[in-house]
Amino acid sequence: MKPRKLIFLYSDSTFTPWKENIFGRTIAHFLTSTPENYYPYVTHFVGFSNEFAEFLKQFDVVFNVCYGFREAGQADIARWLDNHDIKHTASPYEIQILAKDKLNMPDICQSIDLKTPPIIDLVDISTSNFERFIVKPRMGSLHLNILVFDKSDIPYQELLARENYIIQPYLTGREFTIAIIPNEDGTDYVALKPLEIRPNDNREVYIAGQNYGITEKILNPDLDENLKNDMMKKVLSLHKSMKIKGISRTDVRIYEGEIFILDINTMPNLDAKSFLPSIAQNEGIDLKELFRRILLSMEIAKKRGVKKQIFSEV
Repeated sequence: MKPRKLIFLYSDSTFTPWKENIFGRTIAHFLTSTPENYYPYVTHFVGFSNEFAEFLKQFDVVFNVCYGFREAGQADIARWLDNHDIKHTASPYEIQILAKDKLNMPDICQSIDLKTPPIIDLVDISTSNFERFIVKPRMGSLHLNILVFDKSDIPYQELLARENYIIQPYLTGREFTIAIIPNEDGTDYVALKPLEIRPNDNREVYIAGQNYGITEKILNPDLDENLKNDMMKKVLSLHKSMKIKGISRTDVRIYEGEIFILDINTMPNLDAKSFLPSIAQNEGIDLKELFRRILLSMEIAKKRGVKKQIFSEV
C-alpha cells in the first residue's frame, strides 16, 4: 500500500510563548521515528494565512507539534487548523482551553469525584486553614512564573501587581506525573506508570523544572501498589472525561494520603528529553511506537465518527 503523506507542523522553541523543548534535533528524531506506512515531511509554522492552510491540506495528516507561534498559543494553532478543516493529531481548541484555564479544574475534578487544591481569594488567605500558598498563572505553563509564600508573609504588593493568576494552598508531599497514551490497537487509552518529580534535597517547596531549586525525574519510584494504581485510574478517568485526543500528561500530589490533581497538559512535549517520551520509553514504548498509536487512534476515531454519522442519517 502506498504510504500516506504526513507532515510535522512545528515552531522552533524561540518562537513559542513558553519556550518549549523543540529544536532541530527534535524534528530529526521525529522524522526517523515516523511509522513505515507514512511518508514524512516537515514544515515550520509560518503564520495564519489561507495560503499556508491550503499547503497543509495537501497532506493526509498534520502531526501537530506546534506549541505556539509568537504571541499565539498551541490552542490558537489548533483552532486555526480546525477552522480550516485540517486533520491534525492534537486536541481541538475547546478542549485545550478547558484544560489550560486553571479556574476550570475544580469543576472538572468535582464532576468525576477527583480532588484538586481549592482556589482561594487573596482576601481569604489570612483566615485560611492552610499555612503555605502557591501563585500560578491562570493560563499557560504550570512551571513558569510561580510564587510560593507563607501565610505569615503575604506579598500583597507583588500580588496586586500581577494579573490573571490563581492562588491555591501549597500541598506539601510527593509529586508525580502520569502519561496517558492510546493503547496498542488504538481503540482506547492507557495510563503509564507514574514518574516522580523529586527535589534534589529534602526541601518541602519545589516545582518541576528548575524553579525553587533543582528537581530530578525518578522512573519506577518506590510507591505503594494500590496508591500507584489509584493514581493511574484517576488520571485516566480525567483524560477520558475531558475527551482529550491522543496523549496527555497530568501532575498530581499526594497530600495527607490523598491524590490531588494539579494540572493537565493536553499536548505534552515530545522531545526525547521531555517527560512523556521518557515515561513511555521506560515501558518499552519508543517514539515510533508512540507515533503509531497516536495515528492509529486518530484513524479509528475518524472511522467511528463516519459510522455515527451514517447511522444518524438512516
